[in-house]
Amino acid sequence: MSLSGRIGALLRGSGLLAPALIPIVAGLLAIGAPTPALDRVRDLLFDQFQVWSPRPWSPDLPVRIIAIDDEAIAALGQWPWPRDRMAELTRNLAALGPAAIGFDIVFSEQDRLSTAALRDRLPEGPDREALSRALATRMATDETAFADAIAAAPVVLSETFLDEGGPPAAPRVNAPFVILGDDPLRLAHPFARTLAPLPDLARAAKGVGGVNFIPDRDLVIRRAPLLFSVGPTDAPELAPSLASELLRVAQIDPSDHAQPSPSPIVKSTGASMERRFGGAAAIVSLRIGAIEIPTEADGQARLRYAGHQPGRFLSAARLMAGDLHHEDIDGRIVLVGVTAASIGDIRSTPIDGAVPGVEVHAEMIEHAVTEARLSRPDYARGVEALMALLGGVAAAFIAARCRPILSGPAIVGLIALGGWASWRTFLSAALLFDPMLPSATWLATWGAVTVAVYRRSENERRFVRAAFSRYLAPAVVERLAANPSSLTLGGEARDVTVLFCDARDFTTRSQHMRAEGVVRFLNDLLTPLTSAILEHGGAIDKYLGDGVMAYWNAPIETPDHPTLACRAALDMLKRVPAIDARAARVAAEHGRDHMPVAIGIGVNTGRAFVGNLGSEQRFDYSLVGDPVNVAARLDAATKDFGVPIIVSIDTRERAQGFRFVPLGGVALKGRGGQTQVFALHGDASEKDDGFDDFLRAHMEVLRAREPDAPQGALAQAIAAVNAYPQASRYAQAYRRYASGRADIAQDGHGNVGGS
Repeated sequence: MSLSGRIGALLRGSGLLAPALIPIVAGLLAIGAPTPALDRVRDLLFDQFQVWSPRPWSPDLPVRIIAIDDEAIAALGQWPWPRDRMAELTRNLAALGPAAIGFDIVFSEQDRLSTAALRDRLPEGPDREALSRALATRMATDETAFADAIAAAPVVLSETFLDEGGPPAAPRVNAPFVILGDDPLRLAHPFARTLAPLPDLARAAKGVGGVNFIPDRDLVIRRAPLLFSVGPTDAPELAPSLASELLRVAQIDPSDHAQPSPSPIVKSTGASMERRFGGAAAIVSLRIGAIEIPTEADGQARLRYAGHQPGRFLSAARLMAGDLHHEDIDGRIVLVGVTAASIGDIRSTPIDGAVPGVEVHAEMIEHAVTEARLSRPDYARGVEALMALLGGVAAAFIAARCRPILSGPAIVGLIALGGWASWRTFLSAALLFDPMLPSATWLATWGAVTVAVYRRSENERRFVRAAFSRYLAPAVVERLAANPSSLTLGGEARDVTVLFCDARDFTTRSQHMRAEGVVRFLNDLLTPLTSAILEHGGAIDKYLGDGVMAYWNAPIETPDHPTLACRAALDMLKRVPAIDARAARVAAEHGRDHMPVAIGIGVNTGRAFVGNLGSEQRFDYSLVGDPVNVAARLDAATKDFGVPIIVSIDTRERAQGFRFVPLGGVALKGRGGQTQVFALHGDASEKDDGFDDFLRAHMEVLRAREPDAPQGALAQAIAAVNAYPQASRYAQAYRRYASGRADIAQDGHGNVGGS
């Protein structure tokens, strides 16, 4: 089975499949069905990438901006300047040898400050007639001078595209596009009409390009169009952007500006070897001469910004004052734009909150000439969906198998790894992959599975407390509830100490009581005996009529379980007088003769099979094996030996702090050979004068039982031991020795131990 198959089986088997599946499916849907809100959050992250690692900028880059700034307006007068001044600016700039000059200004209206315009504002009269005669003798008007200056230089003028405000109008295109693949007219951003420069100026220019930007909802310009679809819907035309035209004109042979550059080539899906993930049509790139610019589906290039650079700017005041040198402009692409704060042509970029609009055009040109690349590939959503799926499965597995203190740092590490991979991909390949939605999917999956595991664990703990609270000590119940995984169907072999206890002569006693009296007696008997077991860390396996079966070292590890079992047995014995006193009061109340209450206890230590025994529908935590049967036989042996507590040799050797009296070897039914058994005499810490002397005399009794002992030695040894007060507790055992019996009676519980 594959790893994913094993993980799926794990989640299904543990009931965690639904909590894991729901956030993963939700994450996949969010990735596959983008929403504006999520796109805005994703764009903010990609913006931060550019803030952390902007495109390198150098003064050697071939783009400069002639800024009509506050200094220029203060020196040359308020904006707009008359066309004769713009003609002078163009001539001064052309004299410095630029590769191309682009005006980020739309000259769509007649100059209101020209001499002819001022003449027309004069009233009829001699002054107006004199001015008209003077203009007629001039070689050119102000507008004509500006057109002549444009014609003599590699100038690109600006036009802007509108969606409304007049009838559809096609753009002016100086170099037609070559189209490879699908028609880009239905892919590029559409506009209805063009606000173009004055015809005389447009004809004089080497190119005309659109200055429109298409900002995102937050008005940040992350992409710059390279071409537009402009005109009536039934017959639109492709129009270049200002940056595209400047790149084209800059590559015209400077010795012959009359010759157009090669036409821009638009490559779309459907061209040779060009396919898009998902099969949708898209613009792939725009080639302008030697420069190829990858684009997004609508023909926009996602810009890798360098940020605002004062070194790009040269004041128009310096140009007009002759303060610029040939090396400042020679061979560069020069943009002329208004940057004065009072004019308000301000844009927002991922790096800068407010920059002049002309600087965004400069960033686009630098992006192209430096061959910078930045794109969100068409297969990005597929990669992110795969990340969400695989990481979600991993997060579910981690949450299902590890505790929160371990799985929490693991999921944080997984999210950090996703963020690092996205950042490294941006740095090394200029590709934008979103780590946030996959990370949110991973975190949601981890959280859902962790909550489900917690709820399942709480249910298991409630079940454990409810099932074991009456049979285990509270401390043991809490330890077991903390790790309920041990309570699965099945078990293990482990060392345990088993205790059996029952009441003497219960059958005879019950014959003289009504049913409710029998129940009351059993409750009065078993309640304090159970308390003694639980207080010493034991577990109640079952009640057997008038008896109880208990065990130690399961389900919780208890290293000193033989000692605890022996202490519990002595404690049970100490509670018998109170039980007897209560039984005497009840007998007197009902006019019955009182039968003294006595108990027998058998304790054995050995290796048994412990676990949940039964079926999937119903099971009990119990234990089976030879140690259980031996403990039951030892309980029965207390009747034959007349002692209250008998333990096996295994318990005797491992229990610490007690006085034991050997009872010799006996033949237990169901077992071959002799089994050495011991009476638990008492706690070694309690005072018992003469016990050591008694024990030596008692050992002489056992030696006198040996086959090679002299005749009459047993009777002499028994007579000698009876001189000690402790011997009265073993009088029945001595009678048994004298009779020569070596076996014991069948226990009163039948076949026990979970069978």
